[in-house]
Amino acid sequence: MSDSQTRFLQQINFEQMRNVILTLTLIGLTQSMLFSQLASPVQSGAYFPGIMGVRDYTNPGFSGIFVIDYNIFLDSNKYFDRNGNETNALDFVPELGAVPIDIDISGYINSLMLVYATPQLDFLGNAQYLFILAPIYATANSRVALGELLNDPLVVDGGASGFGDLTVAPLFLSWGFEKFDLTGGYMFVAPTGRFETGADDNVGLGYWSHILQAAGYYYLNEKATAFALIPSYEFHGVTKDIDVTPGSRFTLEYGISQYVTERLELTAQGGHTWQVGKDSGEDVYWNTSVKDRTSVVGLGVGYTITDRFYTNFKWFTTYGNRQNFKINAFELELLIIPWIKKSESKGE
Repeated sequence: MSDSQTRFLQQINFEQMRNVILTLTLIGLTQSMLFSQLASPVQSGAYFPGIMGVRDYTNPGFSGIFVIDYNIFLDSNKYFDRNGNETNALDFVPELGAVPIDIDISGYINSLMLVYATPQLDFLGNAQYLFILAPIYATANSRVALGELLNDPLVVDGGASGFGDLTVAPLFLSWGFEKFDLTGGYMFVAPTGRFETGADDNVGLGYWSHILQAAGYYYLNEKATAFALIPSYEFHGVTKDIDVTPGSRFTLEYGISQYVTERLELTAQGGHTWQVGKDSGEDVYWNTSVKDRTSVVGLGVGYTITDRFYTNFKWFTTYGNRQNFKINAFELELLIIPWIKKSESKGE
């Protein structure tokens, strides 16, 4: 270890180092994980691909209220550097150099999506207006072992739990036709989750995010087979108490859903997220020409228990990571329709 690294580390107490490590690890899990007072290039943005089900953005075909509950169990023990190579060292804090690291991270996210769909609106070409509200509850635990710092090994155990940031879609429209559906609009993610400078138990990202999204579907076999393509673009505001504005991101998701019986569904889906804009702000200390990315692939099995209750169990994992943690996850999705006002006829 160089003299400059030693002098830098001598200025950091254990709690500060604990905050640093929580920042560098838990934020990589997905949009509801942690920041602290040290800004980090390890970010996923507010929207993470692969969580939505293949048919979740299809035209409802009815007016009323429905609820989608996403239960996500995830873990990570690998980190990929700025070149996309798996590594056991963090090297983007200039004063530290390459710090050996061994990680074991696990987490649970519950996202409850509440949706209200209006009847078809003639003046919008028979589109249905959708209003979406999605609170998130998240919990995460980590055990991080660092190489010897100041001649002493350092093992950091940490975690956090609580309600995260709130997603609101005030303007979404959906059109349904015989062979295809089209849904799209604008949503934002409000920084309602706990975020305090210097805290090590944050569950919010600490900044506003704005997302423009569209979803197109093409159907075969009287809609038993559905092909989905979902592009999204997101941009962000300044992080609270830190002069860092995360770079914008573009996500492209795709998938296929096949009903093998009237109730049994098989799904396969994938997605890619690319950082397309540079991180900016006075507190950015890393190389902003390096842009992160991640890709997702998943397989699922769905079953319609009743006309108002559907469930889907899915596995997904990330690959092609750059400046990101690899994530493995299992997800249980529950769709409940508590109130139907009126049936809609698609294609009319």
